[in-house]
Amino acid sequence: MDFLDPRKRRAHTIRLMVGYVLVAIAIGLGGWLLLKAASGYGVDPKTGDIVQNGLLFVGSKPGGADIYINDNLQGSQTSARLILPAGNYKLTLKKDGYRTWERSITLNEGSVARYVYPFLFPAEPQPQTIKEYTKAPPLITQSPDRRWLLVQRPTSSSGSITFDEFDAANLTKQPRALVFPSGLLTSLTSSTLKEVEWSTDNKHLLLRHSFKGGNEFIIFNRDIPAESINVNKLFDISPTEVALRDKKIDQLYVFLQNGGQLQIASTANSVVTPLLKDVLAFKPSGTNLISYATGQNAPSGQVIARIWDDSQSYALYTFRVGGSYLVDEAQFQGHWYYVVGSNEDERVNVYKDPLGSLKNPAIGRAVPLLSLNIIGATKVSFSNNTRFIAAEAGQKLAVYDLETQSIYRYTLENPLAGILRWMDGHRLIGASNGSVFVTDYDSTNQQTLVPTNYSGGGFFDPNYEQLFTTAVSKAGVVLQRVDMRAGVDLPR
Repeated sequence: MDFLDPRKRRAHTIRLMVGYVLVAIAIGLGGWLLLKAASGYGVDPKTGDIVQNGLLFVGSKPGGADIYINDNLQGSQTSARLILPAGNYKLTLKKDGYRTWERSITLNEGSVARYVYPFLFPAEPQPQTIKEYTKAPPLITQSPDRRWLLVQRPTSSSGSITFDEFDAANLTKQPRALVFPSGLLTSLTSSTLKEVEWSTDNKHLLLRHSFKGGNEFIIFNRDIPAESINVNKLFDISPTEVALRDKKIDQLYVFLQNGGQLQIASTANSVVTPLLKDVLAFKPSGTNLISYATGQNAPSGQVIARIWDDSQSYALYTFRVGGSYLVDEAQFQGHWYYVVGSNEDERVNVYKDPLGSLKNPAIGRAVPLLSLNIIGATKVSFSNNTRFIAAEAGQKLAVYDLETQSIYRYTLENPLAGILRWMDGHRLIGASNGSVFVTDYDSTNQQTLVPTNYSGGGFFDPNYEQLFTTAVSKAGVVLQRVDMRAGVDLPR
């Protein structure tokens, strides 16, 4: 028997050991190959060379767009996942009835790139009249959920103020007339309204009312106009600015420029509580966080940007006195970002989680994450998804991408009718040369859509399928809607 023969038994043992070694090598090699594949390594089918790939996700609104890489049609449509060798590419999206979207991209080794934000605009947008007005509406505003569009009627002979409320989610409904209650406003002489901010309940709108002899602030209840509030009358004060605390109407931040007093006012019991003094500008967030600029304890010719957090104030940045101050803050991917600058400065500083350093006695100071170099900035803002920070100075923009840590600086070719606003998380909208103007955050894919006389460009419905704007007509001004769908996406 073989197992009794020492030579055969030894040979069997050797074969087993060799087998074990080969299996171990195969497992190790397989694991190594899987690791490399997971890291993006692959074999170029054309050259046979080993290359390191990247993963590219491509999406669009609407979907079903053809994907081109370096002008070569790919075998899939949006939304899609592509595995490509690392390198620089031109990404192009095309769909019948829509304008082409394209931009240059860089795909790094073993990285994942997501371009799922492209918006395809119709090739030939067709405006349709919703309602005619004798002249341009003095104010157009929209609720945060983009459902309720309020259009102020040109002042009637009686002088009363009325909004037409359009349901952007159901355009077959007739607009509802929202009339300001009599006695709400102090005076209607030379009366103008300006939007300050909406509450997150999508019902209450804070307005600044200017009239001959003064200003006042109104909390307008679009659901029940009779329950609207005159802030000045309720608290018997004349504030310079008012802001909603935590985007609710229960409590307000009331700012009086004389003395720089910032107070908290409760609409429930009409009580006003002092909070800060010597304030020059402020921007609240939530219930216990305020970014503000102050001259208190600042060196001559300078001001200090500070953060008020849960009853404690921390000095963030000292810079020279300006005509207006830019302060803002927002949270992105679990981190807090603060923006500070002025219209006289040559830069706008961006800070990441500065409170951690400011609260640490061993550090006691914050270092900027970066500076957006732009002279004479008049506005700073976060995109709707808070991923991008934009600083504007006329036609000049500086935009920082918090996710990719990229900075874009550019000058728009044509003058703007007003300040750009964020259309969504990736695009800015405004008006230029008498038409609605839209651009991606990095200045690519600039679009001129339809004629408009509205300096803000326009508004969208909740699904971004309808654009609302105004345009001059023979009889006056018309409110229009423009379908953003085309081709096979149009309703049948």
